[in-house]
Amino acid sequence: MTETAFKRVVFAGGGCRSVWQAGFWHVAGNPLKLDKAVIGGVSAGAAMACLVRSDRILEGLAIFKENFKNNKQNAYFQNLGTPEPVFPQHSIYRSGLLSVLDEEVMRKINQSPGIRVLIAKPPRSLSAQMATLLGFSTYTLEKRLLKPMHPTWSQKMGFQPIVVAAERCKTAEQLADIILQSSCTPPFVPALFRNGHPVLDGGLIDNVPVVAIKDIQGPMLVLLSRCYPQDKIPAIKGRVYVQPSEPPFISRWDYTNPEGLQKTFDLGRTDAEEFLKKFEDGEFDLSMPKQG
Repeated sequence: MTETAFKRVVFAGGGCRSVWQAGFWHVAGNPLKLDKAVIGGVSAGAAMACLVRSDRILEGLAIFKENFKNNKQNAYFQNLGTPEPVFPQHSIYRSGLLSVLDEEVMRKINQSPGIRVLIAKPPRSLSAQMATLLGFSTYTLEKRLLKPMHPTWSQKMGFQPIVVAAERCKTAEQLADIILQSSCTPPFVPALFRNGHPVLDGGLIDNVPVVAIKDIQGPMLVLLSRCYPQDKIPAIKGRVYVQPSEPPFISRWDYTNPEGLQKTFDLGRTDAEEFLKKFEDGEFDLSMPKQG
């Protein structure tokens, strides 16, 4: 194989569950030559995309496991009414990112084929608080009623996608800001602003952000972060969806569970081995639909 069979790779959001994607890439990335593909990512999926492009997957995993080990609670309600945060996720998330994104890693990302990060922009008429309430209520209701792979209600309510090219960031701090904007899920990540306007988790637009790379042509590999019913996985020519073979061993915002993080990463590696066997056996049709 001289070039990647997949021109595009999507990293779905999913909080800590997204470490499954890093495990998958750790095994399948080189055989599939995924380093040549353009990535679309959202929320923690965008963080995993940057991690795999850093070539420091195991080092990054070790950093977050150590941070999780040192954090005893997911909510410190005793901090209510004090300057200390109630929810530790934001600071742990940011510090972990900055521990990985040094100058060498930024240079690799800057020279990569591209990582497109999806962020949700609320209607201008809404305050940050109202945007959060409307956005996540709409998203949750649609997911519970219809269970779609690609939600649409938030955009119908006026939320708009912002797609930012991670490879254009000049500093690690800029890239960390973008990833956190794409992950903005109050109260775990506090209200964040971009160009003076509130932004929210890009998963409100699409937690499986194919929209971020819709302008790129060619077969697409979609890395999910949780298990979907088979009848909810779209059958789209030239697109291969891959999901964990069993529920991940950690929840989205559980920053106290290093063992679950490792087990979910290991599940990704095991699932990648099975995927490569099927890929070599030609089980996937990567032919693209005819244009026009």
